[in-house]
Amino acid sequence: FRSLVLVLVLALTVRSKPHRKAGAPARLREGCLNQKDPEFPTTVNVDVRISNSDHAFGMVHDVRNRSLAPWDYRLDEDPDRFPRVLAHARCRLSGCASPQGQEDHSLNSVPIRQEVLVLRRERRGCVPSYRLEKRVITVGCTCVTPVIQHQA
Repeated sequence: FRSLVLVLVLALTVRSKPHRKAGAPARLREGCLNQKDPEFPTTVNVDVRISNSDHAFGMVHDVRNRSLAPWDYRLDEDPDRFPRVLAHARCRLSGCASPQGQEDHSLNSVPIRQEVLVLRRERRGCVPSYRLEKRVITVGCTCVTPVIQHQA
């Protein structure tokens, strides 16, 4: 009886361990590669529909006008890029707004930049082709103390 229990425990232990060849990617389910797979594909299918994008604009509109470093947007449109339109912020003031609404030149409004990924359409005959491209855009402005350089 004791040897039968040992055989059952051994069989269950061996069965519960993952079996794969050395160097083979781990699989979560049959046909699914693990996220740790070093062989990331160079081409993928992407659904470019963005959900919940309308709600965010209202919040940004309110913040950009109430900020101590308010900004406006300039729209950059490119028909061969997704998204087609990118909004670039531009600081309204060189200084910052005081609580009374006056410009305070003892402080500086500076742009906040963010690197984003866009899809660039490339024309290759009749086959649509897209590649990822990095862009740096200004997303807003913030108020900072100026950099003071002391001269010796």
